[in-house]
Formats: sequence, structure tokens, C-alpha cells
Amino acid sequence: MATSTSYRHVPAVDKAARLLAELRDGEASDLARRIGASKGTVRDILLTLAAHDFVSREDNGHFRLRAARPGMRRLAHDALVSLAGDAGETAFLGVVDSGEIVIADVVESANDPHMSARVGWRVPAGVGAHGKVLERGETLGLDDEEYLEGVRAAAAPIVDADGRKVAVLIVVGFKSRLPLARLRQVGKLVAARAAETSAKLAGRVA
Repeated sequence: MATSTSYRHVPAVDKAARLLAELRDGEASDLARRIGASKGTVRDILLTLAAHDFVSREDNGHFRLRAARPGMRRLAHDALVSLAGDAGETAFLGVVDSGEIVIADVVESANDPHMSARVGWRVPAGVGAHGKVLERGETLGLDDEEYLEGVRAAAAPIVDADGRKVAVLIVVGFKSRLPLARLRQVGKLVAARAAETSAKLAGRVA
């Protein structure tokens, strides 16, 4: 069977690939000019790549290519699917990046109305349920309308082989469907799935 060598050029993918090449070669300055794109487009592409764990954002706002490691989104996706199904609420993966978390994956609740967020959104690391585990040292964070009125959430950290909290699993829902007793139950589910994902990340399980 003959194999065609032609393909449809995808400009957005091309720009992302050239951005990664520039970062790999250490030429991070003036990226917009180098790849022929606007600064806004470059920023959006870099933030999206960061959400997918291909690049990281430094404290000074610069981006760098991440060292090779298993993709966090791939490792955590099954946990999100399980949480959204068992809890009946939306589950998020947030990757820690320079004092913020970047939403890297979302599995939405099948129930309506429900909470949602776009992949690539950035949220301060010190707020809500995830803030309790990332900045206050709690093993499980429960948020009873502290961050958003009418909303409750549970979060647990994903820890790498060096003990660093590199991401969080979060389940978020409206107060009307998450009474406090149910929130505590959901919190236990989140903690269990986060521990499983941490074990995968550290290479302790296949």
C-alpha cells in the first residue's frame, strides 16, 4: 500500500514546536520575533505547554523546557475520571508553577449545574482547598465556602520521588450537593487517588 508524504500543515502546532525548539536551544529571548507570532500568541502557547508539563515558568516569568519525566496529565487522568464518577462533581488536576497552580486537566461532573474551568487557567497556590495542602502543610484540604461563596472543595497533593508537592487533585462542587459529611467522604477519595498518582510518579508502581 502506498504511503502519502503529504499532510495538512497545522500553524498552531508548528508554532508550538518551534517554541519548544527555541527553548531547547537556550534561545528564549524575543521568542515572538523568532517564530513570527504575536507576544500574546506566544504567551498563550507557553502557558498551554506549561499546563501539559512540557515547560515550566520561573519566578521571573521566564519559561524553560522541563526535564523529561512522565506527563502528569497522563498519570493523573484515570484518577480524575474515578473521582468525577465517585464524587459526582468536577475533578481537576492542578500543576504547581511559580506560586500558582495551572489547571492541566479537567473531568466535568455529569450532573448539572456543575463547576468547570479551562485547561491553562492559573489560580494562586495559597487559596482554597489546594492552598491548605500546598502552603499550610495539611495532608488533606477541605474548603467550606472559604474561596468561593456557595462552593465546597477537597484537595490532596501529588508528591514526587523527592517529596515535593508538584501537583494537586481537586474536587469542586456546589454547597447544595456537598453537605459537610459528604465533603469529608469526598476528601478521603481525593486523598486516596492522589496517593496512587504520587506512587506512579515516583515509579513505585507500574
